[in-house]
Amino acid sequence: MLANRFLGATEAHNQSQLPKDKDRIIGPMNWSMAIFEPSQRQNREAPPLPELGGIEYPRAAMWASGNLNNVLNDDKGRQLFRCFLFQSLADENLSFIEATDKLKKMKSSDEKKAFAKEIISLYSPYINLSSGAMKKIREAAESENFDPEDFNPAIKEVRRLLENDQFPRFRRSEIYLDFLEQLLPRAYAEKWATSFEALLGNHVGRHHFRIFLRGIHAEENLRFWEAVVEFRAVKNKSPAMVNLARVIMQTYLAEGASNEVFLPFGVRQVIQKRLDENDIDLVLFDDAIKHVEQVLRNDPYVRFLQSPQYLNLLAKLKS
Repeated sequence: MLANRFLGATEAHNQSQLPKDKDRIIGPMNWSMAIFEPSQRQNREAPPLPELGGIEYPRAAMWASGNLNNVLNDDKGRQLFRCFLFQSLADENLSFIEATDKLKKMKSSDEKKAFAKEIISLYSPYINLSSGAMKKIREAAESENFDPEDFNPAIKEVRRLLENDQFPRFRRSEIYLDFLEQLLPRAYAEKWATSFEALLGNHVGRHHFRIFLRGIHAEENLRFWEAVVEFRAVKNKSPAMVNLARVIMQTYLAEGASNEVFLPFGVRQVIQKRLDENDIDLVLFDDAIKHVEQVLRNDPYVRFLQSPQYLNLLAKLKS
């Protein structure tokens, strides 16, 4: 089954609190942190997109199938993610992570303590921390025996936000898809003409197929397919899997849902029965996915290959 193959989806801050000298502690980092001061935040330039040189499509495509660390550990991936966060008005989260990384690498205790206070001063109005995590870093910065490890709960919360909210949206974002498309070799797109599996297995291919399906009012089928791929990537029989199964049922399979996917009555009935009995595992949607894949393959796929959506993309791709 195709889906089995693709598991791998404030308050203004007082200007007087900003550093007077942008090089006072660690040079350029101070200046980049100052972007969160209100007068700077509205007018600053967007960060530059990563250069296309020195990277091929497979490397960039891996960012969508991996986790947040795959992106942050890649210099071009991190820069593209930064550009996405800038567009989403959420780049303070990545900058906070980077600032705390710098903090932990400092040698001087006095330097660490001063920079910790600066981090709190600049980021506390913008990052979304629990009261406990915020209290801990404030107390740590005032402690006589400052320990950068006291920032770990705050770092964990910010990374969780990036991982669970902003990173999934990045993988579906226009900025990421445009970057991938510029790297996509023509041979990849040509293969879609003979392989439905290759089309669904390619991030750019699915994006263009989705746009085509939207035009013929059949997008919900691919959305459901992608949701089930995400479902199968969750730990088997975990609470997260149970919750996601119910969300998928309500979003795509419930009668009258705005994104309803039409299934044979017996298939829908079996899924509903298993949900009612809390009998939820990786194969819950298998029969539904088989049906949806067949529906997509029989007509929409053939029409897509003859559509301007596909032919125009093919024409602009380099060999």
